[in-house]
Amino acid sequence: MDGLNIIESGIDMFGSVPELIKGRYQLSLELYQNGIGKKNIDGNSIYLSQNEKLKFDDTQFKEENLKSALADLEYLTHKFPDSNEELFIIAKIHQLKGAFEKSNQAFEKLSALDEFNDEATFNIATNYVQLKKYDEAEKYLMKLLSKYPKEPQILNKLSELYELSGNKIKQDEFNKKAIFNNHVPYFSNIEYNDKNFEVVTFFSSEQNDAKAKLSKLDKIQKSESEDYTIDICLTILKIHTNHGNGVEEKATEILAKIGKPALEKTHKLFNTDVSTCTITNLSEIMSKVKDESSWQILVEYLPKIAHMPMTMMPPNVPEEIIRFNEEKGAKEVLKVVKKLLNKENTDSEDPMAQLAGFSDYIYYSPLKKISKQKLKKYTAELNFTEEEIKKLNEKLN
Repeated sequence: MDGLNIIESGIDMFGSVPELIKGRYQLSLELYQNGIGKKNIDGNSIYLSQNEKLKFDDTQFKEENLKSALADLEYLTHKFPDSNEELFIIAKIHQLKGAFEKSNQAFEKLSALDEFNDEATFNIATNYVQLKKYDEAEKYLMKLLSKYPKEPQILNKLSELYELSGNKIKQDEFNKKAIFNNHVPYFSNIEYNDKNFEVVTFFSSEQNDAKAKLSKLDKIQKSESEDYTIDICLTILKIHTNHGNGVEEKATEILAKIGKPALEKTHKLFNTDVSTCTITNLSEIMSKVKDESSWQILVEYLPKIAHMPMTMMPPNVPEEIIRFNEEKGAKEVLKVVKKLLNKENTDSEDPMAQLAGFSDYIYYSPLKKISKQKLKKYTAELNFTEEEIKKLNEKLN
C-alpha cells in the first residue's frame, strides 16, 4: 500500500505516464489477490498491522482494487491500442466479474494473434460454457483439441461441458481421457484405449497394494515390448502415487537396466514439471547408464537446486552426478559449493537464513565420501582460495 501511495504521488507530479499507470494496476491486482489480514506470500506469512484501520472489509477491499486496476488497464488499451497483454488481463477481469460477453469481445480480438490464440480460444469456450451456449463452446474446444489432442485441461473442460449439457456418455469418455493423459507423459507412445486406461489407473490408484502393482509391472516387463515397458515405468514415476512402497524403485531399476533406449524419454520427463522424488529417480537412471547425452542435463540442473525452497529440493542429484563420474561430478558440485561458500550473511541469526544454509548440505554430503587427497587436487584445479578451502573443510567436518 505504501508502494501504491508512492506511485499516486508520481502521477500527481508527472501526469499519466504509462509506466506509472502500469505500476499502479499491477500493485492494485496484487492487493486484490492478497486481500487484508494474514496472508502467505513467497512462503512467508505477513500481517496487516492491527493499528492500521481500513475503510473496507476484505471483500470491499478486493473489489475496489480490482475496479482501480480495470480503470487503469482500460486507459492503457485506449491510449495504446497494441497493449495486448493489458487487453488479455481486461478480458480475464470481465470473466472473473461474470461479464462473459464483454470478456469474449476482448478475447475474440486476441484470438487473431498467434501468441494469444490458444489461450484466448480456451477462454472464449469457458465463457460460452458459463453462458450455457454449449454448442458454441464445443466448437471452440474441438478446434483446440485438434491441435492438442492430449491436453488434459481441454479434455477436462469438454467433460464439464458434456456434464452440464446432459451428455453422460461423452462426459465419461472425456473425463477418462483427461485422467489418462494427466498421468501419461505427453511424449509417451501409449495410446488411449480401455486396456491402457486400466493399466495406468491401476498404478495410480492407492487402493491397489504394492505387491499387486509389483506383480503387474513384472508381467508387463516380461510380456510387453521394450518401448511399452519404458512408457509404463516413466508413467509410474510421473504420477508419484507409489512413493515409498517399492514400485517407483522397481520402475527406476527396470529403466536403468534397459539403459540407452530409455534415455531419450527419461531426459524429456526430467525437463518437465515433476516431483522432487521423480527427479531423483530419473537422475539415478542417468547416473547408472552413464551415457554422455545425460551429462549436460545433470550439470545444468545442479546449480538450480541452491535456489529452490527446501521442500522442493531433490536431495540426491549431487550424489548421482558424482556416481556418474566421480572426478567430473565432484568438480561440478565444487563449482556450486564455491559460490555457496562466498555467500554473504552465512552467519546470520535469522532462522530462515540458517535453514537455507542447512539445505546447502545436500552439496557437501556426497563430497564427504571422496578422499581428502582427491578433494585437495580438485579444489586446486578450480582455484579455491585458502579461505574457501578452510570454509569447505569446516562444512565437511
